[in-house]
Amino acid sequence: MTLAQNISIPNNKSVKPDSLWKISPLGTSVLNRLWWHINAYTTVLGIMLLSVASLGFLYMHYSGQKLTQVFHKNTVLKQE
Repeated sequence: MTLAQNISIPNNKSVKPDSLWKISPLGTSVLNRLWWHINAYTTVLGIMLLSVASLGFLYMHYSGQKLTQVFHKNTVLKQE
């Protein structure tokens, strides 16, 4: 226990208020990585949304054509 009594910590480092506002390099790297992940996922989700919307329009077009075929078969053409 005698070693712990001889430890002294110098108090010559002062904290400057300007340095408290600076972001650490670790924080900037985390934010940069998060930004790239968000960009990648938004791109993928955008492409998926466009694909689902395209499939929806194709389904509506196909259904519309099927309905017009049914109506054309059920109509009686008037002959002169």
